[in-house]
Amino acid sequence: MNYKIFGKFPFSYDSETLDKELHLRGNEAMLDILEPIYEMVKQIARPKAIYFQAEVTEKTDTSVKINGVPFESQLFRGYVKQGDLVFPYIVTVGTELDDYAKTLKDSMDLFMIDEVMNLLVNTGKVFVADTVKEATGWRSIQDYVPGNGEEWSTVEQKRLFDLFAGETAKIGVTLGDNYFVLPGRSTIGILSQQE
Repeated sequence: MNYKIFGKFPFSYDSETLDKELHLRGNEAMLDILEPIYEMVKQIARPKAIYFQAEVTEKTDTSVKINGVPFESQLFRGYVKQGDLVFPYIVTVGTELDDYAKTLKDSMDLFMIDEVMNLLVNTGKVFVADTVKEATGWRSIQDYVPGNGEEWSTVEQKRLFDLFAGETAKIGVTLGDNYFVLPGRSTIGILSQQE
């Protein structure tokens, strides 16, 4: 399989963007707390992503198979047809930023780094979706994130992760207890064409 790996996807936020995206509403005290945190983020963050092209090899009334691997999500089933191309992906803030966040003790610093890491993951998701749109010519993309809006079996979460065949080590991502993707500010999903 041809895995596309990004060792550091691009990100850059000005103070207005951070204020808006982190919902700080121009609060000077909050922005003063954020400033040194974001300066450190710019220095050490290496947010990463991986994705690959796959195919819906079978669709039944109860499941969808991606490259022969079954998934029973009714929500995902509604997005795809047999023969469709899909793009499983993982986005992570990276171990560097995760390790830095673990050194922080102040509750406001922890709040700020958590919000910045969420913003980075969302930036990565947009980056991957835009990359897929450019490669495929798709105008719109459906981003299916397991567990959003439905129950998602941990067995199926592991199946999705296993489709990456160990390539996740190249971006420092593993599965933890209960099959949560680690580092903690990481996400796994499947992109499909939105019609």
